[in-house]
Formats: sequence, C-alpha cells, structure tokens
Amino acid sequence: MRIALIRREYITHLDSVNRFIALLAEGLAKLSHDPLIMTWCYNGIAKDQLPDWSTKMHGLSTTIPIYTLQAEPCQGDPWLKIAWDWWRGSKLLHKEGVDVAIVNGVVPLRFKPKIVVIHDLGPLYSSNKLYSLLGKIILKRYDEVICVSTKTQQELYTALNLPCKVIPIPLKLDAYKPRRLDERESIVIHIGTRLVKNPQVSLEAIRILREKGFDIKLVMIGPPIQLPRTDAIIHAFSVTEKEKLELLCKAKALILPSKYEGFSYAALEAMACGTPVVVSNAVPEEVVLNNFNGIRVSSFNPEDYANALEKLLLNEELWLKLSRNGLEFIKQFDHVRIAKEYEAMIKKAL
Repeated sequence: MRIALIRREYITHLDSVNRFIALLAEGLAKLSHDPLIMTWCYNGIAKDQLPDWSTKMHGLSTTIPIYTLQAEPCQGDPWLKIAWDWWRGSKLLHKEGVDVAIVNGVVPLRFKPKIVVIHDLGPLYSSNKLYSLLGKIILKRYDEVICVSTKTQQELYTALNLPCKVIPIPLKLDAYKPRRLDERESIVIHIGTRLVKNPQVSLEAIRILREKGFDIKLVMIGPPIQLPRTDAIIHAFSVTEKEKLELLCKAKALILPSKYEGFSYAALEAMACGTPVVVSNAVPEEVVLNNFNGIRVSSFNPEDYANALEKLLLNEELWLKLSRNGLEFIKQFDHVRIAKEYEAMIKKAL
C-alpha cells in the first residue's frame, strides 16, 4: 500500500512528532509498504535535500520521499492558512496515488480513508470553545482516531467527548548501544529547550549537585537558547539522531522536569540506552513507573530533582535496577511492531 504520513506544519522541526513520522514510515517500509511523507512547509533545509536530511537526522536506514504543499520555505504558524492549504492540497494525495493517509495534527483533509494521530491536545485542550468545536467537527470526519497514550486518550475524551484507540510511539531499538555503568561519563542529559520542558529546572538542579561536590555536567540538547557560559553545561544544540543517542548511552541519567508530556520520546530513548530517567509527574505513568524504570518527582523544585539525581548517583544497586527494567520495558515499542498495529488499523479502514 502507498501510505502518506502527514505533518500539519513543518517537517523540519526536530521534535517528537517528526521523529514519530520518520520511524513509523521506516517500520511500514520494512513491512513492504510504500510510505511517503507530506508536509505543509519546511525551513532551514533546501527542498531537494529534505529526504536525505530526514534520513540522517532521524537515523533511518531507508530514505523516505518528502512532498511539501509550499514550494518555498515558510515562517510562522498561520493555522487558518495551513488548514485552507490542506483543504485545497488534498489533491496531492490523489495525484501521488495514496491509498491511505495517517495525519499528525488536525487538518480538514478531503481524502478517504484517513487516520489521525493525537500526540497531545495542544490548542484543542484550550479554553477556546470555537477552536474546540471546529476540532471536534474535523476529527469526526476521520475514519480512525489514534492516541499515543491513555493520558492523551483521557484528555481527548474530557475535552471533546471523543473516543480514540491507543497505539504507542515507535522506537528503532537496534539504533541504541547501551553501556555498562563503569563505561559512562559524569554527565546528565536534558532534552528539549522550549519553556514547557523547564530547562531552567535542570540547570539549577545540576548547580545544586555541583555545590554538594558532585563532578557532574549537564548536556542540553535541543534548539539553541541562551545558556550560562560555564564548564558545568555542555551545549549540544541541533545534534543528529546518532549524536544524540551516543550522548544518551554514555550518560548517567536523563532529567526531564517537563510541564507537559503526551508520552515522552526522551524517556523511552534513555531507557533504550539503559540510562535511568528522573521525570516530572507530567510524564504518563504508563511510561515511567516510580522506582521501577525511573524516578518520578512530584514538583518542579530543582532541589527535588537534585535529590533524586543524588540518590541515583550514589546508589549503584538502584541505578542497575532501573537500567535493567528500562531495557526490558522498552522492547514493546519496536518500530516494526508498532507499524504492524497501524497496518491492521489501515486494513480495517480500507
């Protein structure tokens, strides 16, 4: 089958939605399907270089073709224009002989069958009643609605009174090379520099640990932001997938004090490296179980995160337990296994 995986806005954003699209596309390709990626626009990369860039950035072994509605690079996020362009641009799916569309981000698409994936509620969960009403009307026109977690499923039902089926996010497990504890460096990883990821909490937690005498550094991964110039912080902005995984697999821990997570790619990727995670309660419990495959912190107080990291750094038995359990837990997210679930859903929709 020819399957289109659609990103509502920009395929060039280095975020969890585009990671999901890339890995699901490769999983479907391994099942002998013919996936392609469609997006409204792009920026920072020449259009003809998008497929090779995506392959490198997401660590794929298969190059997936990428089509864009806009011929030139774009700026901003004009939702009404994006919605209108997809309404008119649905003919691109027919032109390319697409059998089914998997849409990431709600758009009014004139095409069937189509499946929508809800990664988080975003604007749909806001107090804007008109926006929520429009979102509900559009979602009802999809053949299937998929949520990436039971948390997102519950939020969708609360916000819009709509049901969805839960299929978790995919990982390419053979890309991860876990290291033994004695092979690791004294670094802690923080992934995500947007305000919702609370990078300042991680910065302060590491400062507290260093004041206590720990020789530990924080590696900050994500789009560039202003950070203090100090030996305690390593800037790793816009790294490739391969570089990010190398850092994760040689770190002592991942810190994730996020305000909101629909599922959390970062936590799963750390577990695939055998790296214990310290996360906020925003991460769903179906991803991180306290003291089983990670440590949960019920606040955004940097001292609480510093204490959790200190406990992890001083207790080798705890570190090894969380590492082992994380490696076992992660097996259920193999990208080919997840692609098979979508394959079954597509056959049902067809």
